[in-house]
Amino acid sequence: MLFRILQTDNNQQYKHFFCIRFHFVHKSALGLKIQNLPCLTHESKKDLDDARKELVTVDSVLGKTVGTLENDVQKTVNIMKNHLVTMKSTIGKIIKKVETDLIVLKKDLKSEVVLNRTPSGIVHCITRAPWYEAERLCRDFEGYLVKIENSSENEWLHSTRKSKSSGYWIGLTDLIEGEWRWSIDQSLATFKTWYSSYGSKGHGSNCVSFVGSYAKWFDTSCKVGYYFICERNFCN
Repeated sequence: MLFRILQTDNNQQYKHFFCIRFHFVHKSALGLKIQNLPCLTHESKKDLDDARKELVTVDSVLGKTVGTLENDVQKTVNIMKNHLVTMKSTIGKIIKKVETDLIVLKKDLKSEVVLNRTPSGIVHCITRAPWYEAERLCRDFEGYLVKIENSSENEWLHSTRKSKSSGYWIGLTDLIEGEWRWSIDQSLATFKTWYSSYGSKGHGSNCVSFVGSYAKWFDTSCKVGYYFICERNFCN
């Protein structure tokens, strides 16, 4: 070992010393040689010990913080799970109620429907509602507001109405002014039988109904509540 002690001019030793070099030679067969290992002062060792204690404290605080965060996250997840379970249960009840209401509505609607059969075997289902509501109800019946393609069908529908003096919606509209199309397939109407001066009443009159006592048509506001005629291949 080689120690070198630094001195002042007045031959007084410094309070601190440094180990300049440790020179070890291992004389075994491995011939391992370790040298130039630094020595620490007391102050440096104390600093390292203090730093180690601080790191231990930081590690402890971080561990507690992570544990707290994990607990908070788990609590939040549990709360969200409970909310989702409650929402699922509530939505399930709402869906079941809507399905029940639809069944009741269809039964009530069917109880008001008058069934008539054309010579071709097509069934017409007749009840009452505004035009857009009537169209939706016809779709619920897997049908559509009736499409009239000739005068004989028009006369037959008019004569088999439940209420002879009431207007009845049919599936004809002109959402583009002057272009009268059938709602079922958007085809242009080739057969039209307007009541006097009707068929061009303007943008506020886009839906078509039987006049009432006559087998003629008139265009009016779609918001008016009339009977209507649904058409499909069969009604249950």
